[in-house]
Amino acid sequence: MQYQTELTIAKEALRKAAQLTSAVQKKLLEKDVLEKEDRSPVTVADFGSQAIVNFVLANNFPNDFMIAEEGSEELRKPENEKLFQHLQAEVQKIVPLSGEAILQSIDHGRSADPKFLSRFWTLDPIDGTKGFLRGDHYAIALALIENGEVKAAALACPNMTAPNGEKGLLCLASENQKTVFTSLFNDSPDVEAKEPLIKNFADAIICESVESGHTSHSRAEKIREALAVEAEPFRIDSQCKYAAVALGMADIYLRLPKSLEYKEKIWDHAAGFLIVEKAGGTVTDTLGRIVDFSTPPLLENDLGIVASRSLDHAKLIAAVKASE
Repeated sequence: MQYQTELTIAKEALRKAAQLTSAVQKKLLEKDVLEKEDRSPVTVADFGSQAIVNFVLANNFPNDFMIAEEGSEELRKPENEKLFQHLQAEVQKIVPLSGEAILQSIDHGRSADPKFLSRFWTLDPIDGTKGFLRGDHYAIALALIENGEVKAAALACPNMTAPNGEKGLLCLASENQKTVFTSLFNDSPDVEAKEPLIKNFADAIICESVESGHTSHSRAEKIREALAVEAEPFRIDSQCKYAAVALGMADIYLRLPKSLEYKEKIWDHAAGFLIVEKAGGTVTDTLGRIVDFSTPPLLENDLGIVASRSLDHAKLIAAVKASE
């Protein structure tokens, strides 16, 4: 089956990365956090996850490029030497990388102009860093894009529950395969997405970001009232929201930008997009347009995100437009 090899390697990469991120989250220390230029927190887990995923992909697909969130610039600064030493120690527990090789792995594939790539991977090594720092939900999101379309996706949610009841959820999908769920940390049978039970908005659950800075909670409330949704919103960090919709824990995901100028980043949505679509759902921007992944690293032609499953998506989009 086409893209089966890519999914197998993606599963290996995310399982290895999740070993590191889970271990770091358990013993998170203040020294493991520094501030990026945009003032969002980044940890040893972000850098380590990206180094490991890129290492696995480069060994199996040496000609593929990567568009990922992190870079090694901060780690190369003398004042962050202790942070880098800790990063090396954590990475070496999982893969045979050290020193400059870790920095090069973090930067793998960054030299190419993304707008001229016909095939590339995109990675968010820790999606939902603030949730991660709270000891809550986060995701590792990896997707393969060819000619502007998402062809394969792997989404690891280390603190969500797998179908076998174990902690650690892994979602997989490809152009040729429906979304399946399995255990992130142990081998278990793949489970396909179940047919959703709800068919009307009154019974729907709307999923949105925990952080109000990431989406307009007040606008989401207007949409909930317009559609007569009775349940309180389900707030969870990261692309775990996409997993929640695909699993049936939620029925709608709203990402409502507070500014018309804001552009979503490709690594924040590519994996989750395919996971919901191949589970039988629909994902568009807030204007109802098909999400365009052909303008990396940003979704230049889209405004926000609306995902749903088993509901009238056109009616949902109409309510979203009316809430402006």
